Amino acid sequence: MDKHPQIWFYWLNDYAPAVGLIVTGVIAVIGAGWALFTWQKSKAGSDRIITGDPVDHQTIGHLNSLLDRYRADLDQRDTELADKEALIAHLKTMLELTPKIAAGGDDKLASRAQALLADLGPGSLGAALLPNLRALIQDYDQGPIKDLVHLYMGEGALTFYGDPQASLAAYRRAHALDPENIDAINFIGQLEHLFGNLKAADDAFRQVLDLGRTQDDKEAIAAAYGNLGVIAMTRGDLDTAVDYYNQALALNKKLGRKEGMALSYAILGHVAVARGDLLEARQFLVQARGLFAEMGVQPKMAQYDQLLADLEPPAGP
Repeated sequence: MDKHPQIWFYWLNDYAPAVGLIVTGVIAVIGAGWALFTWQKSKAGSDRIITGDPVDHQTIGHLNSLLDRYRADLDQRDTELADKEALIAHLKTMLELTPKIAAGGDDKLASRAQALLADLGPGSLGAALLPNLRALIQDYDQGPIKDLVHLYMGEGALTFYGDPQASLAAYRRAHALDPENIDAINFIGQLEHLFGNLKAADDAFRQVLDLGRTQDDKEAIAAAYGNLGVIAMTRGDLDTAVDYYNQALALNKKLGRKEGMALSYAILGHVAVARGDLLEARQFLVQARGLFAEMGVQPKMAQYDQLLADLEPPAGP
């Protein structure tokens, strides 16, 4: 599955004649949905996996090779940067954990982890990796909860596109083990929205909002506002959606999160088009295009150049 289907754009056609020109742009902007910007912290430092055993260069090489292939696979999808970094971070944590299990577990558990590592050759990403990962999780069921949560988060990341039902089950299991795991709750919300379960998605994003407030995590709060805006748009409630997006935009400005700001401006622009206010729409989309330019996101720049051109009034006689 390359994209999350957006089930909520049917009502746009009732609002403005130019909407048909930009629906594709909206879908591309939303992409896989808003992600928690805290996950971008995983970008700090090296992306290379370091195990506790510096001698095991072959295993380290296999782990890094798998991570590179996973990153390349995400690069081929219409996935927002924050989403991509989140999924990579979860898979990376899971892969870093397996050598520790192989080295320190009991004989049966270690053998399962070693079997997983042995499969990390060329072409092993995806279905070929899952059986051993799931066997490892089953054997590790009585292991430390923190590590087990990481394994489920890794499974959720690995199956997010290929088998979203399995991904949802993995994130639910992680959440059951760690009820305050904001990452798991956010992905549960995204997947529930994908399946059209708006009440469940709304509940998940409100949990993210509550936990963000409790933990004074402004990045989580900003992401929750954006996701709740998506739910409001799905329901056709433009006023509520705009309120959420404005709150997300204000927080992203304080945090200096350019991608979050760009997405907020872009979505506010599309809402303005839906309302028939093409002047306001152009102002928002110009802001979004400028931020994508600052980040060097060439495909988005070209996309918004075209959208802005489509919003130009027709030339006079």
